[in-house]
Amino acid sequence: MPLQKRKSNTFFSNTFYIFIIRFFPSLANLIVLLVYSHKLVPAIYGTYQNFWISLSIFYPFACFGIHVLIINYSKNTLAQIVSKLKSSYYFLYAFWLLILCSLFAYLQWHFLNIPVYISFLLLFSFSISIIVEAILMVFKDFLQLIIVSAFFSLVYIFMHIYVLYIGFSLVQIFYFILFVTVAKLIFYSAMLRGKFNKIKNEIEESDNFDIKKIKTLCLHLGIFDIIQMLSTYLDKFVIALFLASEISAIYYNGSMNIPFLPLLLSAAGSAVLLQLVAEQKQDTHSNLVSLMNESGRVLSCIVFPLFFFLLFFRQELIVNLFSEKYRAAIPVFFVSILVLPMRAYSYTTALQRLHRGDLINIGAISELLIGCGLLYPLYLWKGLPGVAFSFVFSTYLQGFFYLFQTSKLLKVPLLSLIPYKNWLAKICLFAILFYCYRYIGILYLTPIISIILGSLLLFLIIGVSLMFELFKHKKYGNNK
Repeated sequence: MPLQKRKSNTFFSNTFYIFIIRFFPSLANLIVLLVYSHKLVPAIYGTYQNFWISLSIFYPFACFGIHVLIINYSKNTLAQIVSKLKSSYYFLYAFWLLILCSLFAYLQWHFLNIPVYISFLLLFSFSISIIVEAILMVFKDFLQLIIVSAFFSLVYIFMHIYVLYIGFSLVQIFYFILFVTVAKLIFYSAMLRGKFNKIKNEIEESDNFDIKKIKTLCLHLGIFDIIQMLSTYLDKFVIALFLASEISAIYYNGSMNIPFLPLLLSAAGSAVLLQLVAEQKQDTHSNLVSLMNESGRVLSCIVFPLFFFLLFFRQELIVNLFSEKYRAAIPVFFVSILVLPMRAYSYTTALQRLHRGDLINIGAISELLIGCGLLYPLYLWKGLPGVAFSFVFSTYLQGFFYLFQTSKLLKVPLLSLIPYKNWLAKICLFAILFYCYRYIGILYLTPIISIILGSLLLFLIIGVSLMFELFKHKKYGNNK
């Protein structure tokens, strides 16, 4: 039987809220990236991005999966976890943060001449704010989170433009970013204050509460989050470390994550977990499989049209968005977007719910090792595009591994985990639509007009596809 409509509405609303909360910072970063690509010379722009690459490598170590773990539990269970943890754990975590922030600060001072206190406090406040944000999501303070996120994203954009206006300085811009990050953390902390005390009298002991199991899961999720971030940024970090800043800038722009897509995937996965937590009594394997199929159908409405749009308009997008200075990034971009179809599914959500962090990490470590092993040989063979392809190939292998292991645990056929018929129909339809539009654009439109109209077509296709899926879901539930 299909799931109740109330449940599906919860899934869609949770996905939407979580996505919107994370949308504004991602949009702000995209705007800054585009402005700085045009206004700064590649060497300075590359140096600026090298700081963010380093931060992206370090902050998963600082959070160590805590923000991912939190989303698996209800607010009552979370309050139990907080109350049962010994003070020694908090001291150990504080000591861990002290070491990481000190190392990060030293590296940024040594390579970029950024004052130690700026880098230290920036990593600290950035990491803690991510954890506090996850807690507030469990408490479902979505509206307040959206307002805070939107406000500080605007401030972030303004400060970047202001630094350009007064004369760009690497130290100045990160001083302002530190101010924004600390202020955001203060707001989040004010929102969180008193929440645990408020529900203390409402807490009921959970039969399934196992602090040792939670610690193990946290360890696995922390390792997984670190490995995932390494697989995303390690190639960029290696390029930044061994090649000139100009080359690093070209590779970063060509291999950058597609804006908002990781947020959407994370939001969908978090929404599935939040819904399962809210409906523990009905948390059966069939329910999990149907929810995973639902998320795959929804994500494909966005991922597949985006893939074909980027594929057919890659040259116009790179040159017009980043300027002619980054034409050399086009081959890197072409290879990088080949991984996009894999983003139409959250491969680890089911394993995370089943507390199989060991399998998650086996897949993550294997993907990282394969990618690293292929990186240098493919660089010698194909240059920068070869570096990008090393992790594209390993990601496909990782996805198959996760599906195989999930099918074994749930005792269902592998193909039942994914809505493959739905995907094949969409792939054929979207490929034809964008190919035809691309052909017309070459004949009759200028590059800029072609991109603008193509973007409108992209949003139209996404909107219609999502409405179609929502209509089917209301009629049939998760089973169609």
